[in-house]
Amino acid sequence: MSSDTEQWEKVFERNRFVLPPSQTVRRAVDRHLTQSSGFQLSLGRLAAPHLLQETSEGQEDLDYQLRVTFFDHKQQHFFGRTWKTTPQCMKHNKISFNKVVYFHTSLKLPGTMLVLELVSLSPRPDGSQQAVGQGLTVLDLFANRAEAQDADGNRRLNLYHGSPRGFLHPLVKDMVGCVGLLKAIDGAHLDCVIRSHPALASAMHLLPQNVVVSGDENIPGLVASPTGDALLRPHTLRMLPFTLNRLTISLQPSLEQFESQLLQLINADCRNTKQPQPDGTAQTFVIQERRLHVGVHNGWCFLDNPQVVVLEPQASRVRARADSTSRRGSPLRDSTVTSSLPHVLCLRSSLEVKLVNHQALAIVFQLEYVFSTPIGRETTLSATFTSRAAFLQCLRWGIWCPFQEPADWKGKEIQLDLRGGAQSNPYGVMVYGAEASARTRSPALLSPSGTAQVSDVKDTMKFRLLSSLEGTASSPKASLRSKQTPRRSPPSSPHRGTPASPPESPPEPGACSAVSSIAHLEVDFQREGEASPSAPDEGDQLRELPFAPVHAPVITLGVNVPSSGPVSSRSSLARLHSAGFPDIQDCSGQVAEVLDPTEPVPFDPLHEEADALRGNLVVFQFLAFTRMPVAGVGHDWPDNIYFTFQFYRFPPVTSQRLKLLTSDKVHHKTSDPPSCILASINNDGSVNSGSPGLQVQFRVDDSFLRPGEKRWFLRYLALHTMHISVWDSSSLLLIGSTAIELKYLLRQGKSAVQTLHEVEVLTTDYVGDDALLTSAGLGHRSPSGSMTVHTVVRGRLHIRTGNIGCPAEPRGGRTADATSSPTHIIVPSKATSAFKGGSLSSRNLLQHNARNRSQPDRLESDWDPVPTGRDPNGPDGELRHKLRRMAAVRQREGEEDVRAAKVALRSNDSLEPTRGAELKRELHPTEARERSKAERIASMLSLAITTQHLLYASLGSAEYVEFALRNPFNVPQTVTIHSDDAELSVITDTEEWRYFKALTKTHTPLEENMFHLEDGAAGPRVYLRPKESVYIPLKYQSFLCDHTMAPQGPSFLPAGKGSQVAKKKPSNLVAGKTIKVTFKAEDGKPMAVCQLNVEPTPHVVDQTFRLYHPELTFLKKAIRLPPWHNPAVEEQDVGTRVFVRCSDPNIICQTRKLVPGEPQDVFLKVPGSPSPNIKMFFVMVFTDKWMAAPSQVWQIYVHFLERVDVSCVTGQRTCQSLVLKGKQAVRKVQCFSSKPKEIEVDPKGVFVLPPAAVQELQLKVQPWRVGSRFVYVNAVDVEQRRLVAAWLLCLNVHQPVLSKAFEVCVPAGSKRGSSKKITYTNPYTNSRTFLLRSDHPDLLQFKEDEFQGIGSPSCPAAHCAAAERPPWRQRWNICMYSTQHTPTLRHSGIWRVNTSSIWPVISQSTVLELQ
Repeated sequence: MSSDTEQWEKVFERNRFVLPPSQTVRRAVDRHLTQSSGFQLSLGRLAAPHLLQETSEGQEDLDYQLRVTFFDHKQQHFFGRTWKTTPQCMKHNKISFNKVVYFHTSLKLPGTMLVLELVSLSPRPDGSQQAVGQGLTVLDLFANRAEAQDADGNRRLNLYHGSPRGFLHPLVKDMVGCVGLLKAIDGAHLDCVIRSHPALASAMHLLPQNVVVSGDENIPGLVASPTGDALLRPHTLRMLPFTLNRLTISLQPSLEQFESQLLQLINADCRNTKQPQPDGTAQTFVIQERRLHVGVHNGWCFLDNPQVVVLEPQASRVRARADSTSRRGSPLRDSTVTSSLPHVLCLRSSLEVKLVNHQALAIVFQLEYVFSTPIGRETTLSATFTSRAAFLQCLRWGIWCPFQEPADWKGKEIQLDLRGGAQSNPYGVMVYGAEASARTRSPALLSPSGTAQVSDVKDTMKFRLLSSLEGTASSPKASLRSKQTPRRSPPSSPHRGTPASPPESPPEPGACSAVSSIAHLEVDFQREGEASPSAPDEGDQLRELPFAPVHAPVITLGVNVPSSGPVSSRSSLARLHSAGFPDIQDCSGQVAEVLDPTEPVPFDPLHEEADALRGNLVVFQFLAFTRMPVAGVGHDWPDNIYFTFQFYRFPPVTSQRLKLLTSDKVHHKTSDPPSCILASINNDGSVNSGSPGLQVQFRVDDSFLRPGEKRWFLRYLALHTMHISVWDSSSLLLIGSTAIELKYLLRQGKSAVQTLHEVEVLTTDYVGDDALLTSAGLGHRSPSGSMTVHTVVRGRLHIRTGNIGCPAEPRGGRTADATSSPTHIIVPSKATSAFKGGSLSSRNLLQHNARNRSQPDRLESDWDPVPTGRDPNGPDGELRHKLRRMAAVRQREGEEDVRAAKVALRSNDSLEPTRGAELKRELHPTEARERSKAERIASMLSLAITTQHLLYASLGSAEYVEFALRNPFNVPQTVTIHSDDAELSVITDTEEWRYFKALTKTHTPLEENMFHLEDGAAGPRVYLRPKESVYIPLKYQSFLCDHTMAPQGPSFLPAGKGSQVAKKKPSNLVAGKTIKVTFKAEDGKPMAVCQLNVEPTPHVVDQTFRLYHPELTFLKKAIRLPPWHNPAVEEQDVGTRVFVRCSDPNIICQTRKLVPGEPQDVFLKVPGSPSPNIKMFFVMVFTDKWMAAPSQVWQIYVHFLERVDVSCVTGQRTCQSLVLKGKQAVRKVQCFSSKPKEIEVDPKGVFVLPPAAVQELQLKVQPWRVGSRFVYVNAVDVEQRRLVAAWLLCLNVHQPVLSKAFEVCVPAGSKRGSSKKITYTNPYTNSRTFLLRSDHPDLLQFKEDEFQGIGSPSCPAAHCAAAERPPWRQRWNICMYSTQHTPTLRHSGIWRVNTSSIWPVISQSTVLELQ
């Protein structure tokens, strides 16, 4: 036994078991019983009053043991292993075992049973124990049906004379029961309980089937339980991914000699069988395949099915040189390559295994050969001919425990000795003997006696084990380096091991001024293998382009906000000033004071709270938009836009369409693009002639704010930014996003303030690099680079913000100043009672008595008029008047009861006839009133003890209150607290209670261990002495809200409306509800009732994400947060733990606790939806342990689009078809592309889409940049301005084959640049026109964009711009196309600009297009 595998071998030898009969297994499979179920067997007490009388004298002090074994009655076969209890002594003719065992099985068939044998143990003189059977019993698990439920229940099993060997008698097989021939022991029985145990499902992979085991046994991979029973509620250790690579196997004396001698022995054995072929020739076996089985074993079983991979012979020392020469096609030869023979067996790919950190865990290898021989007559076919007989044979096996101390294998090569011969192994197969191999190793060294002189050299295996977690890129740079590493392609094989790679993060742009500190880690689903130094590149692996979810730019809270200072020239600012925008004025008509956005703003909370103008009218004026040149779109894009944003707790705002107006009289420079004035568009498409711009107002006063909320509103203005999304209102495509700081809205005692912002509108672009194709490298495709995130500036938005102070409204009402705060203590005597007095009518229980008294007066006019001939003022007039009033009241109450009963009868048409007749009898007004009188009295009494409290709740925030509960009785009471809503709970943890008391500054007594919890109780219980009062802590917190949202597109407002006032109607709120907390006494009657009326309030959105993903696929997203510092934590090594919750229960949202100082990752998994649906949800981020209030609330939009993959060549047109299906109504549809210069959609204009019709769209894709990128195509209803369909085009643009190269040297720092000429000959016989295109016109310009080729040499001139940076090297590709109807590649070349030193080469394209 090796010291490295000692622990594993001990567990393996101790837990060997016998497999069930194969006939029974097949019978279970035929009945579709393949799912294993877990069971729990509780062994109780065994009563044996006459057992001591049958034992011999002197053996009264015996110990007894119970042994349990599986038995198959149909096949008369014992299987599994025999489990034994600890020895127990007998007391008062009873033996108490009190042991719980577990097992799982899929053989849920009649005849599967457990045999329990009682054994007495007596000591022997040598110290061992002698076991003597005293009786047995049988537990039939599945007597009647093959169901797991048949095994549940209490059992009392009679004890019988005999031994389990008696069940092997032939007469027992034909009997219905196994105990028919056995004699029962009088009065002896065993009490046990058998039940299903679903919790065992999480640990089934650690235990084999049909093996009885207890919870205190050593099971590697299972977390030990402090109770001693680890299988009652099993918890398994985490599975860690590892990668096996560089695996080689060396067989002695050499691979060729080993296999040759092995085939000689097999063929010799075949000849000795005397079974020749029909033609008289002997069978000849060949090696068809060499396989390796790799599995993880914990001593009990394999944790998963072993993986099977194919090994290939390889010359170890010359493999690299042979591969490199053969791949490149070089004529050079190496003598060692041509003459070398295979020395080792090599695994060409990497193999991923999942391990558990336990010393007794082992990786088990099995080397298996597949031998085959032709069936029938010999043919000239190869060994892979299909008509062959094959058999498998295990040659070697080995085990290795990676976590055995000391574990110093990290980063080193591991060498493992392989075993052979007659040894027990986990695979349970016969292994080719090592002695047989040794006798045939060296025939020359055989002695006369025939023995071989065997050396100490053994068969070995070498490999490396790497943790897959170490391969995860901890930074974008590491991810980029790993992506750029070339990978080789493993050979095609049906049993090839599949390698895997962890998720990687794309690199973040380093040159952008608005880089976010929240990094996005895109999940890469492809699997990668690591190249081995002993096996370098043998070919490039064909990989699918990974899809990286596209997101809008992330503008982090409070940092890296786009610059809001003036960037435009003075002339542009002058044009904006003269455009006629409305001024922001205070209440007295004076222009608001202007603040400079580049200067810091002082914030004094006390000064803000003491402001006499308690109201705030917040104004946002959208003035102008400046276009920026963007590749792939025209200079006049966009033509009209709209905005979406959300301010504080107001509902999200979607503006109307705004036209971008430019002046043709003013000439603009290229460096100073014009600012386009915004003007609202009417519903008929005309431009509004009123004041330009868009103004949106938000009124925040005491009627809007809750008590004590003003300080939070001021804090929101001081610390937050407002995110604005800019959309193209024609195509409904996202132009970009921006953010403005709200701190300039603080008035600091001024009557009104205003600030002019000019912010950048940013968007993100994912671009993947593509390899350069050369004539020498055709067919050699290196893997594509990683997706790089680029932040692009789409434009600049001119927006003016203002805050106008308003006086408080004169009407009486509550104030929302900072000094007032909501109470957190509910006292029944001081709170508002729910009982208002009045009639017993259910309609008037909550109404005032005055209203009830006035009801007869209102009903009197509907009653019978006074009869004619009688004086209403007579002596009996007053009596008749009272009777009419009472009759009117009774009639109204009766009609209400009848109406309610009829509604109930109509809603339940499936009632039984007797129930329906009974309900109809109850419709009589008098009977209904008498029946409900007692119920109404009870309801009034309940209202008398009910205390109401108004609770303001927002998403994710915990609302804390304490209810003063008093025992009104003279006897002690144990009060049970029950809430009818799961979102309202009682705080039973003392630490959590102390935290909320300190947070809300509640100065009430705090008691340790005040509550006690019981299983099955309605809620926690508290003990109260007579007349004692205690404070019960309650917490309400909801993470769910409404996710409905308006359709994508601009809003339609009445024409001529210059400003838009935000509505106060909230959206996306926590649902309002009424929650009752009942405090019940010991007799079950309520002692007090606390009714919490939850009033929903909107929540503040701190961050907005927009993600684009293919439809009907899961979106996996990781958002990385920077390290958060918590000042409350004194230890410097302890980081702040981040907790997350999601408002959608169908979305998986979680975070993991990492090493202190490491950033936190928030993981999202969102189920897909059909295109073009948009899924919106909120993510709440908490930094406190008890999640009292979210530190940030994220609003995430996921746009699902139909994915289309397009592969094309730079500058060459590629056609792609799309299918657009009609909806229920006729629509006028127009299609738009995010890159209209590169992608044209046919039909180009507006077309009619009939209902349920199918319209084919033709895309003409002609990209000018190399790499992988994403382009969007939208189909828009032009009348309703709503999205009909959306596509996500994943472009993979390749470079053409290059034929010529040109080099130009440009001096660094010079503004003149360099001019060169190219000589080109027209290959056509007639005259042609050539067009020149450049993807970098800022660096490479042509003297003429087109030239005429007349069959003679032409010299197009090109100018290279000067280098305004350190020395660098730039490269462009010049491609030439001949276009009659479609572009055809003619020639291509490279321009390389050198400025004395080499920097990273960036490939660009310049295309010559022939017309």
